[in-house]
Amino acid sequence: MSNVQQLLEQYVKAVRFPDVSGFEILELLDIRSSLALRESELDEAQQAQLEEADSLFLHHIPLLYERISTLGPLSELRRRAAVPCSHWWWYLEKLVLREPIKG
Repeated sequence: MSNVQQLLEQYVKAVRFPDVSGFEILELLDIRSSLALRESELDEAQQAQLEEADSLFLHHIPLLYERISTLGPLSELRRRAAVPCSHWWWYLEKLVLREPIKG
């Protein structure tokens, strides 16, 4: 199994069980960032898996934000990790404030 497939499986599994500690959420964000750097290696099925997992991630934003907030300001965590602006998953405090999409 390739490293990118392992990362994807870790991410998919982690977003299914969001009721974890802030440290585990931090690890989840790191895994997603690692996947972002290797997205070009994903095949079509893996891309679909990632999109589905991202959708689930977005569904759990309030809980994820609550848990990671126990570690300190997210802006400081982003600064320490040198997170690029394009890694939207690191901006939970902004995502949690957005209006839900109405269908």
